[in-house]
Amino acid sequence: MRRHSFGITAMLLATALCAPLAHSDSHSQSQMGAVATMANIVIGLQHFPSDADKAALAAIAEGDASSSVKAVARAIANISHKVSADDQATLATIAADESEPAELRELASIVNGVNHVPSAEAVAALQGLASH
Repeated sequence: MRRHSFGITAMLLATALCAPLAHSDSHSQSQMGAVATMANIVIGLQHFPSDADKAALAAIAEGDASSSVKAVARAIANISHKVSADDQATLATIAADESEPAELRELASIVNGVNHVPSAEAVAALQGLASH
């Protein structure tokens, strides 16, 4: 399962990082690619992210994404059974901010509720986010 998750994560990360920058909404497209990558990582989460997942999340956190996308990436990377108290507050703020994209708000809310592994309901929602 982890090997399959790594392959999907690597493929999505490569797609997100190599997205063409030719048109004006390319920034939002790359952010949606980052959300899809993070959703796939959370789908496969087992108590904490793997080393490969952490590398993909670090690339997002160090890339050109918005500060909110970077904060969600860091929160996922820091998961150890559940989100830290500091990250919970940040994720709650992002989830409640109507100026953020709906997909990012939903991801922040789901990540905030992870306890060891995502619930079946969360996985279903994450699969929707991963397909964008």
